[in-house]
Amino acid sequence: MNPHDRKQQNLETIYRALLELMMAKPLATISITELCQRAHVSRTYFYRHYQNFDQIITAYQTQNMLHYLRRLPRTDQVTLPELMTHYFEHTKAEAETYQLLIKNNKLDVLVQTFQTVFKLLIKQDRIGGHGPNITNPYYLLFFSGGVINIAANWVSNGCVESPQYLGQMIAHFALSPSN
Repeated sequence: MNPHDRKQQNLETIYRALLELMMAKPLATISITELCQRAHVSRTYFYRHYQNFDQIITAYQTQNMLHYLRRLPRTDQVTLPELMTHYFEHTKAEAETYQLLIKNNKLDVLVQTFQTVFKLLIKQDRIGGHGPNITNPYYLLFFSGGVINIAANWVSNGCVESPQYLGQMIAHFALSPSN
């Protein structure tokens, strides 16, 4: 196994161990020793790669969102409704994890990873048919927070609406002309 693959495997292992522990108790009560024992990694490994649990969650969620990007349609640009539909399909598949992160007050990590990926899509000019505000940094904050809050509410309520419905709704909100 090459070093990159080993690093990815270790990240997944320690992240999954953290999720297992979070299923049993709040994140604030989990010790680094417990996590290292559950993940079968040394404390030295932990401290060499991470300073806290948030870094593990952020690193894994960023990788997870990059995998989401790779599953987007292979076109130069993706419309905002398509992009959001794919995002909510991805969120539905990860609903149990989202619920754990929400329960442990980690919405900020989800917002941060969403912003990172959305910035990348903007930089690559992959979002077609978007409004003029897309490059405004405050719009990015507004949009990311809105999408993640809707996703959190949706997951908490059992993913009742379809990802397509939510994708259309988000696009409608984002692309509606201001009054």
